[in-house]
Amino acid sequence: MPRPSEAVLKTMATIAIQAEEILVADHAPEKAPVGPRTFKNDRRRSMEQILVLLADPELKSYLAEVRTLIR
Repeated sequence: MPRPSEAVLKTMATIAIQAEEILVADHAPEKAPVGPRTFKNDRRRSMEQILVLLADPELKSYLAEVRTLIR
């Protein structure tokens, strides 16, 4: 298994945090002190941040290496 760089580890950790926020958001609207629109906007921003992180060239390169090992 290839060893990821520190930058790749940081990017993957950030993606995990963003994904967790989105999943937690599925259960929180009734408890949230904000309106549904704010809640949806926050969720959309989290998804956008994940997409930007997934576009990182170093992360793409690492994931391509891992994919070749899996196949």
